[in-house]
Amino acid sequence: MSGRSVRLEIGTAVGAADEHHVRVRGLDLVDDLIGELTYTEVALLAVTGRRPTPAETKVVDAVLVSLLDHGLTPSALAARLTFWSAPEAIQGAVAAGLLGAGSVLLGSMEGCGRLLTDIADDVAGGAAARDAVETRLRAIVDAGGRIPGLGHSLHRDGDPRAGKLLDVARDQKVAARHVEHLELVVERAAALTGKALPLNATGAAAALLLEVGVPWRLHRGFALMSRTAGLVAHIGEELESPLAPAVRAALRTASRIEPEV
Repeated sequence: MSGRSVRLEIGTAVGAADEHHVRVRGLDLVDDLIGELTYTEVALLAVTGRRPTPAETKVVDAVLVSLLDHGLTPSALAARLTFWSAPEAIQGAVAAGLLGAGSVLLGSMEGCGRLLTDIADDVAGGAAARDAVETRLRAIVDAGGRIPGLGHSLHRDGDPRAGKLLDVARDQKVAARHVEHLELVVERAAALTGKALPLNATGAAAALLLEVGVPWRLHRGFALMSRTAGLVAHIGEELESPLAPAVRAALRTASRIEPEV
């Protein structure tokens, strides 16, 4: 039986490289990007395929700053404990922290982004904005679900980051239909649930990412970009002032087998 060769034809529009050049979305990394654009600008370029406007850059930069750190969260603790156990692999510690970005922490912006996208699609199909919001929220509430982007376990009277993010978007003239729909979501959520559910940072971030053209399926990725810097900072602090030994001692005490009486 003779062998048969198969040619695999694959490619990407994101970037390319050869012996002398690196390109991102067709632009030369050395000549066009390094020292010319900020990290936020290049990240948006890579993700959306186009160079963002200064206003869009400022808004997304605000989003990335808003989610960088939130204290000693479970993800920060996971990163610090993992680093203490395997200090030779900082990437493992950062990855451990990022794996905690789910539907409850950080990743909730993905859920809000999807909700706002569905509402925008309904409106594009002819529904009035208020009716679209009402229908989508009622479906969530009737199913016993949690409305994404609203409420916060710590900032019960309102997430201070959310209002600031919207202020930046308005100042930069980026706030448009998705922010308008988000405001209706906040308004109708309180009426439907009978509870005060203030907007949180991930809800505001979702609306702003949609406004600049980032699809909802990639929203959690921006949360991960932001939180990575915070996790590296926690690992740096763990090097100087480790808390892992105290946590380990507490866990040993809690799991110690006590002698039978």
